[in-house]
Amino acid sequence: MTLSFQCAFSQIGINSPNPQGVLHIDGQKDNPASGSTFTPAQQSNDVLVNSAGKIGAGTLSPTVKIDARNSGNGAIGFGTSTLTAAAADEGAVRYNNGVEYSNGNEWLPLLTAQPASNKVIVIAAKTTNNVKLVTPATPTITAGLQNRASNYLVDWSKTFESNSGTSFNAATGIFTAPRNGIYVATFTTDLAPLAINYTTDPLNPIQIEAIWQLYDNTAGLAITNVVNTVKCANTMSSNSIVNIDAGSNCTASFYMTAGQRLMPYIWFNLNNSNVANFSLNNTGGYNNLTIAEQ
Repeated sequence: MTLSFQCAFSQIGINSPNPQGVLHIDGQKDNPASGSTFTPAQQSNDVLVNSAGKIGAGTLSPTVKIDARNSGNGAIGFGTSTLTAAAADEGAVRYNNGVEYSNGNEWLPLLTAQPASNKVIVIAAKTTNNVKLVTPATPTITAGLQNRASNYLVDWSKTFESNSGTSFNAATGIFTAPRNGIYVATFTTDLAPLAINYTTDPLNPIQIEAIWQLYDNTAGLAITNVVNTVKCANTMSSNSIVNIDAGSNCTASFYMTAGQRLMPYIWFNLNNSNVANFSLNNTGGYNNLTIAEQ
């Protein structure tokens, strides 16, 4: 009795006499009978499993475990799942009113829809002493800041605004929200060196305040139009012997509806002068403003 054993290694082709992998399915029977050159159209209806266990759908050269990149329809559809994130384990993907992935503990959004419009970003600098005193509604621009008064900062130089936009009016210092959303606003200010000389008053401490004022979506700039105010104060512990800089900054987040307006101003109580004869430190780039839509 003679026993004979043979081991055969083969590739399986379905609808294809010329398989290019361990398993090769030609959906439209349009592949060449020989050779290794396949057009993108011929590959687009094929499914292949190669010797590395990689699956190509529409491609005969998969480079990852499942590869559907091709010149035709390479979209992959994900279904929903009632599994918990822990049960699905890390790396699982599902569709649940948006694509989500599991980190092993919870399902998290995988993709965020792009906004219909690019986000607004404004950058501006101030190099003049022009302000509107007491109220931004006043038609008069004063070329000097005043102690113990609201100094609304106007006459900015706009360095940048995304999309060549017009949300920020550099002349008035007013930013108008183009749509509902969260906006982060920050500005820094620095007065030219001065002598801090003010009689101690517990009700009016020596300080400089940087303030953001949010107005409604009308045209008014009166106190009745104010929606919110955020104040950031920088206090001084004592009078100065020599002239020194006094500055402050304020960063705040606002939920703004379309048309609402935002404006910065400063208030300071640094000496006994009550005339508009104070100057900003206009050299060195100390007075800046940035507003960014989130």
